[in-house]
Amino acid sequence: MSHSEKHQLMPKPKPFTQHSAPDTKDHYTCIVMGAGLSGMASAIQLRRKMGIDDVLVYEKTSDVGGTWNVNRYPGAACDIPFTFYSFSFYPAYHASSQWAGQKEILEYLHEVQTKFKLNNIVFRTAVETARFSRDDGLWHLSVKNEETGEVRNRTCNILISCLGGLTIPNDPPFKREDFTGEVFHSARWREDVSLKGKDVVVVGNGCSAAQIVPEIVHEAATVTQIARSRQSIIRRIKAPDNAFLHFLMRWIPGFGFIVRSLVFFVMESFFKITDIKKGERERKKTVKEINEYIEETAPKKYWDVLRPDFDVAAKRRVFDSGYYESLNAPNMELIADDVVTTVKGDKVYTKNGRVCRADIIVLATGFKVRDFLFPLKIYNDKGQSLQDRLNANGIKTYQSTLVAEFPNFFWIMGPNSATGHSSVLFTSESQLALTFHLIRPIVEKLRKVQLLKPAPFVEVTTEAEDRFYDAVRKEMKKKVWEKDGGVSWYVDKATGLCSTLYPWSQVHFWRSCTFPNYRDFKWTGAERPAAWRSYLGWY
Repeated sequence: MSHSEKHQLMPKPKPFTQHSAPDTKDHYTCIVMGAGLSGMASAIQLRRKMGIDDVLVYEKTSDVGGTWNVNRYPGAACDIPFTFYSFSFYPAYHASSQWAGQKEILEYLHEVQTKFKLNNIVFRTAVETARFSRDDGLWHLSVKNEETGEVRNRTCNILISCLGGLTIPNDPPFKREDFTGEVFHSARWREDVSLKGKDVVVVGNGCSAAQIVPEIVHEAATVTQIARSRQSIIRRIKAPDNAFLHFLMRWIPGFGFIVRSLVFFVMESFFKITDIKKGERERKKTVKEINEYIEETAPKKYWDVLRPDFDVAAKRRVFDSGYYESLNAPNMELIADDVVTTVKGDKVYTKNGRVCRADIIVLATGFKVRDFLFPLKIYNDKGQSLQDRLNANGIKTYQSTLVAEFPNFFWIMGPNSATGHSSVLFTSESQLALTFHLIRPIVEKLRKVQLLKPAPFVEVTTEAEDRFYDAVRKEMKKKVWEKDGGVSWYVDKATGLCSTLYPWSQVHFWRSCTFPNYRDFKWTGAERPAAWRSYLGWY
């Protein structure tokens, strides 16, 4: 059975109707920007762990889910086992597959939303600007309704960004108006455009392209993929995935946690390969396994151009969901080590002189990860924007979560927080633990005296931010990501610095967030928490 046939046999999700929460107040204790996975976790845990009911979430789209709402392309699926790629407070132990597709993940998120009564989200609304004032200790927000254009002002004590970095697609390497057919990015998939019987050109060779090609090759008349660079596409690992195991995880207390922990440590074992010295042996082994898998699965004519020409850990590994096999299709052609330069009419032209006819161009060309929080602008009390400060100081943060001189602002999945091997949810929940440590004194003070001026706030010290940044840069030199200037989107080509990934293990990330050093922070209008809270991990 083909991948597209399997996809068609999947049950259709039940319709889920979203309703915006009323936004009638001028002030909230906490405002969360974004209702993706991190935003949902923030809103839920603020109430469960901190007892804060006065929380409002602004989401610019019409549904929750973030990337799983936006990325609806054929074959979209998670490359982390679903048991681990789910909330710790509501694990997906009843999933149909560990390699869950977009529809099932979005269904799960709707289930979470219903389970935890997450009805404080204002949809089709986005924060345009946010300014902090030390005079009143509040964030002042300009909020826009995306449908009506109405702009309203709000204030809050605590501002949490859960906007993510993979939101703004890269521009195409040509002028759209020069092409007579349809052009769309994988994250803006046109469900109203049929590929049946069409000549389709796929531009790009990352994870999205590797998932899209196997799904559309059986529908389109021809599929031509133009790949600028190579990837390390590996055999998909065998995840714990059978009905009896799912039954045990769901109904035997503690069993699911054990399986989830085992999956975490298996995924964590992939991190060692990123170390230039310690991971050298593992990289050689991985290259050997990749080459063997290519020769088992892909057509011989593509063997040489499929082999990685870089340190395999320098890019995010891609688990094969049928890509190599799809290259055997008679209507499929891979144009490797080449780039699109121009289009004209129904023709696509490449740097190496190839000309391809196309009815549809699918762009799997990634995102503008360096445009932090775009188009949102965040300003401190000195009038300096967050983006300008980051670009001026080398993308400094503290534990990827706080930025000095931006009090009461917490950035979930900020710079240097991502991983190439683990679950984003583990990272974001760890960051929430750090956030809760720091806002506990703020919340307790507000409960006692609500009309404080200025209201209490907390911020990381510049010295602590500098120490963290120096440690990141030192550790980063031990990893393959920046080697020879970097070969992936993890690295800023202008500076040669990796501002995307965390250079230590996820165990290290969890420990740093769960047991913070309170001396790295300064509270104004509230008392520093007792040190024993940090030692015990209590917030």
